[in-house]
Amino acid sequence: MNIAGKRVVIYGVGVSGLSAYQLVREHGGHAVIYDDDPAKPHATSCTSVFDDCDVIVLSPGIASGNPHVLDARLSGKTVISELELASAFCVAEQIAVTGTNGKTTTVLLIDHILKTAKHNSHAVGNIGAAFSSIADKLDAMETVVIEASSFQLESATFFSPDIAVMLNITPDHLERHGSLQRYISAKANIFLRQSECDKAVFNADDPNVSALQSVMRAEKIPFSLTHPVDGAYVSSGFLCYRGKPVVETCELDFGGRELENALAAVAVTASKGISLYTITAGLLSFKRPEFRRKACGVVGGVNVFNDSKATNVFSTVSASESMDGDTVLILGGAQRAENFDELFDNLPAKVKGAVVVGENADNIMSAARNAGFSDILRSFSLEDACADALDMAHRLGCKNVLFSPSSKSYDNYTSYYERGRAFDAAVSAISRRK
Repeated sequence: MNIAGKRVVIYGVGVSGLSAYQLVREHGGHAVIYDDDPAKPHATSCTSVFDDCDVIVLSPGIASGNPHVLDARLSGKTVISELELASAFCVAEQIAVTGTNGKTTTVLLIDHILKTAKHNSHAVGNIGAAFSSIADKLDAMETVVIEASSFQLESATFFSPDIAVMLNITPDHLERHGSLQRYISAKANIFLRQSECDKAVFNADDPNVSALQSVMRAEKIPFSLTHPVDGAYVSSGFLCYRGKPVVETCELDFGGRELENALAAVAVTASKGISLYTITAGLLSFKRPEFRRKACGVVGGVNVFNDSKATNVFSTVSASESMDGDTVLILGGAQRAENFDELFDNLPAKVKGAVVVGENADNIMSAARNAGFSDILRSFSLEDACADALDMAHRLGCKNVLFSPSSKSYDNYTSYYERGRAFDAAVSAISRRK
């Protein structure tokens, strides 16, 4: 992509926006950062910058239906996402992972297996470094593993990863996309520009994902928890790849639907020619990301887990299925469009009780009553919720407490990460009093 001499507006301040700004400047473009919030540093809020620009680069938080974006498209200006900008300047192999749940874990797992195989691999996206911060600094012998959200893919017009991975699709971010179909369409962009020489790794068990096979031009590599496929699957207690056992599932720090993350990583790395022995070593040595069912310790004989990253129903169901033994859940957060009837209809029997806290507590309590879920109570702070859940675990004879909110964090916290740290602090405070 040639942006030398072009006037480029980076729409949205943030890690990705600042990185995109620097990338454009390093390649001879005249860049300016615009943000709707006039208080944001490093940015202008003067809308005249859109009149004079040639290219607009959208940060993930900017929707494709934004009025400035629509006006720019109508006037013939080029509108791309930060993901595409970075991709255009990257000669390294690109592996992109999307899905409603499990993206971070799968990206880190693929990256870890590649590093175990002594490949020069880099994980980018919501994990930390923005893709555009390293895109032009990699050579053709390196690999970049990209966490690609629907926000980034929504505006993608030429993004074409060498390997595209689709984990699952359940309703999420509908306030941004407007409908499930538009959300699916945004996700589908990960496959649309691939060629026959590329690879499309997909969840054969998910009907929304499997339906996208019609738009996949790349080599199709499915994975499945339920039946053998021409890819990665589970059979007789083993994780397998194309007829060959890789590792016993009981040896992995994954359970229930979380195994889909491991299957996807195996499908990607085995299809690249990584030996099954090396893949097994990577799977067994992997440490899960922070606030994804992270063990916080044992309080009064009860195991406490922090799954603050669970921001939707599907993620909480998946985390609950992976628990070893009877469990009390801590739920609740920001008021959004989550269907908590669906949550209680799908929770495994090992979930014996729940404590609810947060802005949407009343909705969750109502859904629990509708489902006949009786062991549930409300708390009014995160520390109280943790203490109440521990008391409930003792009363019900449960060995685990799982903080898996099934909700966004924006009622009291700026991110799931801040919320996760707050829960860790609450567990520490209670533990000191025991």
